[in-house]
Amino acid sequence: MLRHDMVDTVGKEFLTSNIESGEYSYVQAAGGKAQLEAKVGHPVSHFKVDLRFELDDVVVLIETKQNFVRNDEKQLREYLEEERAIHPGRKVICILANTNDDKIKVWNSFVDDEHVLKDETMLDRMSHYVRLFRINKSNDRETVLKNTYALNELLHKKDIDEKLRSQFVGTSLLYIKDLVGKKGAVSITKEFVDSLKEMWSLMRPKGIRGAIEGVLSDLLDGSDNKAKRLNYYRRMFLATRK
Repeated sequence: MLRHDMVDTVGKEFLTSNIESGEYSYVQAAGGKAQLEAKVGHPVSHFKVDLRFELDDVVVLIETKQNFVRNDEKQLREYLEEERAIHPGRKVICILANTNDDKIKVWNSFVDDEHVLKDETMLDRMSHYVRLFRINKSNDRETVLKNTYALNELLHKKDIDEKLRSQFVGTSLLYIKDLVGKKGAVSITKEFVDSLKEMWSLMRPKGIRGAIEGVLSDLLDGSDNKAKRLNYYRRMFLATRK
């Protein structure tokens, strides 16, 4: 696909070029090469990505090649690092795209084998890439009710006060939501759930409680009653250890 066709497909209104060639220069965005290297913490060799699109907090980076090869992923990874250094907090889709045909390779958040989006085989609209970061929230009602009942029974058997149960579950869900976001999950698949279970199986209970408390502490930054709520959390989890 030719470059101008890529722009038309994703949406030229979202294109954010900052140099005359139509590319996006991270040196230009940083105010100079020295400033960029200071931000990434090392010398840079690639800093002009072919196409950069942005909508809200989602960025799409496209590096074009006549026929891309495995080694080109390293160059795209450099652009991702520079993007994060200049624009922290953005959600990023990275794409290698051929100009000799319509072949593309797409990654979500990280350019590695784990984050390849294998179902993404054709270039799409910017709105599509924004939707990739929206977790599928549809649930099987029967399964949800069954699991809720089982969890309530488990906490009841541990003599957890009924008033504490909803707090316990809510706090745990906030931790899981934060973890899903950090891992850049597009959907909650069996493989993703299994990876979380494997991670938790390698952690001690004290480590899991510490991780949950860390997320809660970050969420409570700026709250007048942060210390009080964290203390309540500690008492709640002490109760669950009976």
